Amino acid sequence: MEIAGQDAELPEIRRRSRYFALVVLVAFVGIAGRLFYLQVIQGDAFFRVTSDSIIHTDLLPAVRGQIRDRKGRVLATVRPSYNVYVTPRLLTADGFARLRMVLGMNGDEAMDVWERIQNGEATAAQNTNGGRVAERPVLLAEDISREAMAAIETGVDLPGVKIVSAPRRSYPYGGLAAHVLGFMNEISAEELRAKKDEGYRAGDLVGRTGIERQWDGYLRGRAGFQKIVVDRRDLPKTDIHDVVDGPSAQAAVAGNNVVLTLDVDAQRYTERALRNVSAAGAVVLDVDTGRILAMASKPSFDPSEMSGHLTPEAEQRLLADRYHPLHDKTLAETYYPGSTFKPVSAIAALEDRLITPDDKTKCHGSFEIARRRFKCTKTHGIVSLYDAIVQSCNVYFYELGARPGMMDRLAKYGADLGLGAPTGLGLNGEEGGFLPTEEWYRAQKRENPKAEGFQVGQALNAVIGQGSTRVTLLQMATLYAAIANGGKLWLPQIVERVESPDGQVLEEFAPRVRRELSVAPESLAVVRQALVGVVNEPKGTAFKVRSKDIEVAGKTGTAQVHGRHTENGGYEAGDHAWFVGFAPAGRPRIALAVLVEHGGHGGDVAAPVAMEIIHNYFDTVAPADREAPRLGLPRRRGPRAPTPEPTTAEAGP
Repeated sequence: MEIAGQDAELPEIRRRSRYFALVVLVAFVGIAGRLFYLQVIQGDAFFRVTSDSIIHTDLLPAVRGQIRDRKGRVLATVRPSYNVYVTPRLLTADGFARLRMVLGMNGDEAMDVWERIQNGEATAAQNTNGGRVAERPVLLAEDISREAMAAIETGVDLPGVKIVSAPRRSYPYGGLAAHVLGFMNEISAEELRAKKDEGYRAGDLVGRTGIERQWDGYLRGRAGFQKIVVDRRDLPKTDIHDVVDGPSAQAAVAGNNVVLTLDVDAQRYTERALRNVSAAGAVVLDVDTGRILAMASKPSFDPSEMSGHLTPEAEQRLLADRYHPLHDKTLAETYYPGSTFKPVSAIAALEDRLITPDDKTKCHGSFEIARRRFKCTKTHGIVSLYDAIVQSCNVYFYELGARPGMMDRLAKYGADLGLGAPTGLGLNGEEGGFLPTEEWYRAQKRENPKAEGFQVGQALNAVIGQGSTRVTLLQMATLYAAIANGGKLWLPQIVERVESPDGQVLEEFAPRVRRELSVAPESLAVVRQALVGVVNEPKGTAFKVRSKDIEVAGKTGTAQVHGRHTENGGYEAGDHAWFVGFAPAGRPRIALAVLVEHGGHGGDVAAPVAMEIIHNYFDTVAPADREAPRLGLPRRRGPRAPTPEPTTAEAGP
């Protein structure tokens, strides 16, 4: 009976064994599948997580290239700076208190930093399994003083605190040529996404304006890296090649040096000449090459402060300044040219044979057309083209403006002389200015029935550089340089060459002629002679600031604009003061344009600034170019029989 019972239980035992074996098999298959998934399918991902947990990658920042002037003087470079990093988990409250004292943090600043440290620990990275990976150090302070660095390194033990050396942009001449050089700041998240394939990383500084922006690709170099394996206490542990595939280190590549056409001395003297005005701009360039020797916009800014040291208070101060110190007045702003535009009007009339240099008209102090009276600066009497430019007689040019088609002639010859379009420098959002045409006014009328459309009075305004005509300082400097050199309109140049860190020339940029003016040499000669008279003729509008040893040619301008109220309840005059010219007149070497915003009369305000720039340039920068034959004033003929004075209606312009 007992054996029969055992025989009856065997099938049940065998059945249960099969179930148990099946469960074990399924479990082993599941474990094997999971192992296959983790080690084969997800093996690389988990290896990277493991590697990231024990591998620290130290970035080796590239040394940004220098910016130099044409004589090799350094305008922008890098200097060593020292940044403080902390590991939040290891920094105690007592350690932070001591660190705060060393760094000189105030109460509010210390609270913000301590909160950032606490957030850094609370948000330490977590892997998918909930395990803690090595936390990233938090930047506590940038560019600390050498005294603070020494105190941290030689003082009491501060666990979790590390000082890292990093290059920082430096401008040895302070704010000199700030708008040309520009400034840098940290790359944004959006830019980082757009430039991820160009080697940019979070925290990188990029050029925002000026040369720093335009030539950023040449200057920035390429960062390197070095990987080390550490234990949980951030101490080096094992051979890097045991856990890392590929290179464990890559050396940083320094950026190239950019050599400008600027001259430090010329730039310094140009900025010094603007010291007594609130808002102004000036451009000085080489007549024979188009290379820019100096370019200043006032007020300015400190590029070192803008490149990483700008406090919220300083930023607010810059943005609230009514003179807009961040705005480049030489390139990114357009102005009415005023009487400095009259040489363009003269060239247009001479080239289209509307006048000859000997044609005269009589100035009664105003010009009337269509019941509107257009005023002159004074009553000039009988004037020729030469007299009209020298004495800045508006009536002479009003009569030109009243000629049919004169508006379009001004646009045509103005464009040939480089106005109405950017010069091609491509810096700081360069504006192109504007040259109105009759059709443009008619189009305004079609778009807005309340607009006037084209009226003859608009041509009268345009012919004296008012109305809708707008120019930049650089455009006017290149225009007068073309008049001075006999008809070559240069492409203005700010960069002369690019050099490797060891001084090898990588690229060199020769001067380029934008075009030869389609203007007869005789017309240019007539205008040049009159520009000499503006400064050296007793009736000239700049005669009282003339130089006795350097013959200067140029034109003053007083551009009428609306004034503005000042912060103290006063009111600034509306007129902008201009002087544009070249020197020496007999053998031109430099051309320059000076504008003082709301300065008043060009001969009283802008011309003295220009003369100071010219004197300093030829006294110190290029004394060898000082001596030149004088172009001289035209001879005055002897007395002749009186002739009846022509009336305005009878006289040619």
